[in-house]
Amino acid sequence: MFVANNEEYHCPVEALANILGKKWVANIIWSLSKDSKRFGELNRRMKGCSKKMLSQQLEILINSEIIDNEKEINNNQVESVYYLTPKGKSLLPTIEQMVLWGEKNLPCK
Repeated sequence: MFVANNEEYHCPVEALANILGKKWVANIIWSLSKDSKRFGELNRRMKGCSKKMLSQQLEILINSEIIDNEKEINNNQVESVYYLTPKGKSLLPTIEQMVLWGEKNLPCK
């Protein structure tokens, strides 16, 4: 059994597809590939994604241990910083291959 997003799967590919198949997940992971980002920075990068949807997608990635959230207190304000875990960084070659495949095989308008 494989578990992704609190659901059980018989196949690891199906489990991974359940996570990466969410609309904003791959974009979030790719946005965090170079460095950590605060929520507002991620929100600006995800054009068309509501704050609620972004929060839900981040929660899925945190629960899957793909990203982590570090809270910092600066001048009595809490800043939430998101970054890839080692598990999340190991997904980058897969996402890069998805990008290359899409560029080669899917028409762009």
